[in-house]
Amino acid sequence: MSATKYGATAKWLHWLVGVIAIIMLIFGSGLEDMPLDQRQQIIMGHSGLGTLVLLFMVVRWRWRLSHEPPGPTPNMGAWQTKLSKWVHWTLYVVMVLQPVFGILQAMYITDYEVVAFGLINYSGMAEDNAERAQLFHVLHGLNAGLIMLLVIGHVAASLYHHFVQKDDVLRRMLPFGKVKSE
Repeated sequence: MSATKYGATAKWLHWLVGVIAIIMLIFGSGLEDMPLDQRQQIIMGHSGLGTLVLLFMVVRWRWRLSHEPPGPTPNMGAWQTKLSKWVHWTLYVVMVLQPVFGILQAMYITDYEVVAFGLINYSGMAEDNAERAQLFHVLHGLNAGLIMLLVIGHVAASLYHHFVQKDDVLRRMLPFGKVKSE
């Protein structure tokens, strides 16, 4: 028998990563326009949150590989099921790549040191290299744009299922959501 909703661990990891990612996407987009001293202070928090996202995503990915999620709802067509799987796995990949690109950028940054949590000196892990820092900065930005599009699609699809399809897709991921089949 397949699961009717996600377990507590999957839900916690989903919402923790989701909330942190949305906060970082909102506040990360304006960092380049800030004066260097302000940017440097915010980057320390940003790098710490990014490190948490990476850790949570590694745990989440391992959890997902060992715990089968609920299957498609009866009203989902084959194309919706395929698209859903593609979006979910793409989100897993880009959500791991995002902090990796950020860490690589921090390793090569030349303007200041990036120290996550005041403990992990990413800038001390490699020689300063402006070209590499710029490459990973661009990849970090492009990946952030892809994450934004995927998150908007993910949220829109869950709301569509909840309000139009009136199925359990959203309820089975809500912390206290009751699915109809319970």
